[in-house]
This record gives sequence, structure tokens and C-alpha cells, in this order.
Amino acid sequence: MEHPEADFTPFGVIWESESDSNSEEDGDEQETDLSQEMAETKEKIAEIEKASQTLLAELSSMETEYAIEKSCREQAEAFALQVSQENKKLKRISLALLPRLGLHQEDFAFLSSGEQAAPDPALDPMGRCLQQIKDLQVRVSWLLEEKKELTAQVRDLRAHVEKLQHQLEEERGEKQSLKALKEDNQKMLKRVKQASRLVTEEYSRMSLQLDLEEKLRQQAEIFAHQMLLKQKEANRQSMILMKNVGVDGQLLLALEDLAKMTKELEEVKMEHKAQVKDLEAQLMERPLPQELASLQAMLATEEEGKAHLEEQLLRAEEKCAILEHKVKVLEEDAKAHDTPEEHPVVPIPHPPLPPPPLPPPTWPAKTDPLMALRERKGAQHVKRVDNRCEDAMARAVEEMMARIKSGVALRPVRSGAESCPQPPSAAANNRRSVAMELQDLLSTPRRPRRRSSRRKASQKKFLVDNQLEKVLQRRRRIVDQTLILPELPAPPAADEGLLPHVPGSRKEDQAAVRVPRNPQPDKSNNSETNQDLPGKPDELTAGAPVHPRPKIAEVAWL
Repeated sequence: MEHPEADFTPFGVIWESESDSNSEEDGDEQETDLSQEMAETKEKIAEIEKASQTLLAELSSMETEYAIEKSCREQAEAFALQVSQENKKLKRISLALLPRLGLHQEDFAFLSSGEQAAPDPALDPMGRCLQQIKDLQVRVSWLLEEKKELTAQVRDLRAHVEKLQHQLEEERGEKQSLKALKEDNQKMLKRVKQASRLVTEEYSRMSLQLDLEEKLRQQAEIFAHQMLLKQKEANRQSMILMKNVGVDGQLLLALEDLAKMTKELEEVKMEHKAQVKDLEAQLMERPLPQELASLQAMLATEEEGKAHLEEQLLRAEEKCAILEHKVKVLEEDAKAHDTPEEHPVVPIPHPPLPPPPLPPPTWPAKTDPLMALRERKGAQHVKRVDNRCEDAMARAVEEMMARIKSGVALRPVRSGAESCPQPPSAAANNRRSVAMELQDLLSTPRRPRRRSSRRKASQKKFLVDNQLEKVLQRRRRIVDQTLILPELPAPPAADEGLLPHVPGSRKEDQAAVRVPRNPQPDKSNNSETNQDLPGKPDELTAGAPVHPRPKIAEVAWL
């Protein structure tokens, strides 16, 4: 075996191994793509074979049906022939028996004409059998034609399948040849990699040894040069001292300058020698023209082989694409012949969900029976009132609640010991402002109703009174639940009431409104002691006087 340096340079071998590894990876990817495409073609061919088998099964079933129909037709023809023969025999027997029965020729003619006119083609079994035979013949001829067409299609499909199988065998052979070529290339690549590895190891070892030798040689040369310079200086100084024993200062300076110049001259000589050696080494490292030519020839041959392999791969890919297209066309044809047309199924829309149930009413329980009766009467009158009145009343009630909310100063409720009673001047001012607002509210919706009849006016008036009574009763009940008071004919004065929750208001605005209900200060303690007694609010509300229309003085405590 020759030395590896004779055939390969280290850098060239490494570059070639990298290119070969890249080409190997590309070849692996292409091979995987080819294997996938071959698997897909095999699956499609299997599907075509299944379709052909189903078609053959249908043809066999049609052949059996045709054989059955043929046997039925033959039996029907034999039966018809037998019936006609029996009819002829019966006619002969009847003609022979006519003279014995004493019938004349005219009677026979009448009977024969009657027999000829009697049979009805619709009721004649012979005619029906013949019609069925004709229909069966037409159907059998149509089935035979269809069978011929199907046999021709099956023959074409079998020929195409055989052709595809032949192409698959050829491609398998090509694949095996490509695999063998790939294995050879892999073996060659392994050898080249091994040779390049050996060359690189030897080159690294020799380069390290050469660097070490160069460093040692440079150090030895520098040390020898320094020793030589020192020796020369010593010799010159000794000679000068030997010649001139009485040396002056100028001569010593000249000797020092001479020593420096000789030292610089020697350094320049050494640099020049180093440059010459570097140039010689560069010239020695250049490859020979013969080696360059051989390497270029090897590179050209490898590139040609690579181009040839790429062309083969492209051809194989084109063949696979053509086969896939053909297989798709055959699948579509087979599906068009086998499967009937599918009509799109229109989905039935689901019925809409029922609306959610309405929330239960949250009205408080009625405690006053007289109030309950009036509310029932008011409900009967409400059914007759139109929507405009209801809207106006709703707006009026909302406006009243908003004004009460904005007009009365609200503050949080304190305990009985910490709470202080409101001064009478502030309570009077609040009563006046609330009374004025309620008077305005009660007067505004009545202005456009002056032209209506007395009955409608009374109904609307009763509605307004009923609504206000409901609001007042509800507030009175809430106040009585918190603070229990004794029964008094006058309006309540000294206890504290709570403003109920107004729709749309914030949590910060929910506070108690303190309005004096009793001017006597002695009874405030009694109200505080009666707060924990259950059942008192109903008694108070039941015993309180109820007026058909609340006056402004009674509403002022709100």
C-alpha cells in the first residue's frame, strides 16, 4: 500500500468526504420519497383489485339471474306449446262429437264464432305468457349488452393492472440496482473517510513535530547569534585594549557605537534569512502540477457520476408521478361505475328553544283586608285603562322616587344609643319639600285629562290613589318591621324609618331617612324597647286608618 500523501491532500479529502455525505443524505431523502410513493401506488392498485373483484362478483350474479330467466323462458315456451297442442286436440274431439250430439253446421259456426269472439287478450293466459316472454327477451338482450360492456371494461382493467404490475417490477429492479450502487458508493466513501482520517492524523502529528523543531531551532540560532556577538565584541575590545593601552573617552564611545551597529546588522541578517526560509517553505508546500491534474480528473468523474444519479432519480420521480395520475384516474372511473349518485341530505333544522319562564312576582304580603279589597277593585279598573295612562303613571312614580331620593339627605343608620333625633326645623323643611313635590306630581298628570269623561277621570284618579297607597303601605310596613310603634290616630312622628331599595340606585345611597313621627319625647324609649317584639307590625298596619285618597300631610313623613 502506497503512502496516503501520494494520492490525497488532507484538505481536499475532507472537502470531498463532506460533499459525499451531503449527496448521501440527498439520496436517502429521495429514496424515502420513492418508497412512500411506491407504497401509495401499491395501496391504490390493491383498491383497484378490490373494485375489480366486486365487479366480477356482480357479473357472476347477473349471469346466474340470466340463466334463471332463460330457464323460465324455455319452460314458458314449452308450456305454451303444450297448451296449443291440447287446444287443437280438444277442437278435433269437439268436431268429431258434433254429429253425435245432433248439432248442425250453423250451430257449429255460431259456436266457433262465439269461441273466436269469446277470448279476451287481457284474460288469456297464453297472451300474458307471450307478453312476459317478450319482456324477458328484451331484458335479457339488454343484460347481455351490458355484460359485454362490463366484460370489455374488466378486460381493459386487467390489461391495465398487468401493465402497472410490469412497471412496478421494472421499478423494483431499478430500485435494487440503485440500492446496489448506493452500497458500493457507501463502501467507497467509508474507504475514503478512513484514508482521509489516517492522512489527517499523520499530518497533525508531523505539523506538531515540525513546529516544535522550528521553535527549538529558532531559539538555538538566537542563542548562538547572541553568543557570537558577545564573543566578537569581547575580541574587538581585547584587541583594542591590547593595541592602545591609554584609551580615551571618544574611542570608547566609538567602540560602543560599533558594537550596536554590528548587533543591528546581525539582526537584519537574521530577519532576511527567516524571510527567505518562509518563502522556500511556501514554495515547497505548493502541490505538483501532476497531482493537481489527477485530483481535477477525479473530481470531474465524481461530478459526472453524481449528475447521472440525479438524472436517474428525476426519471424515477417522473415515472412515479405519471403512475399516480393514472391510478387516480382509474379510481375515479371505478367509483363512477360502482357507486350511485349521492343526493345531499338536507339537515332538518331543530325547533327553537322555548323562552325562559318569567320570574315570580316579589310583591309583599297584604295585611290590611280593606286595602286588599280596594286593590282588587283597582285591579279590575286597571284592565280597562289604556297603555298611555299606565306609561304616564309609571313615569310619574319613577320621577317621584328619583326626586325623593335626590331631595332627602341620606345617611347610614346608627344604633339606638348613638343616634340623635332630627331637629324639628329640618323635619318640617323636609315635609314641606316632599309635600310640594308630591303636589306637583299629582297635579301634572291630571292636566291633559280634563276633557275626558267623569268616569274615566274617576278611574284614573282611583288608579293614582291606589298606586300611591301601595307605595305608602309598603314603606309603612318596612318602617314598622324595624321600629314598632303604639297605635296613634295622628301620623307617626318620633321613630326612625328606613327608605326601601329604589331600582337603579347604588349601594352607597341605601341609607335610612329619619323623620319624627311622635312629638312627645317620652315615648321614644318605648319604641326602642318594642323593637324586638315579633308580630307587632301586622297589628299596627291592620289598625292604622286607611283613607281612599292620601292627603299631602300624611305623605309628608316620607
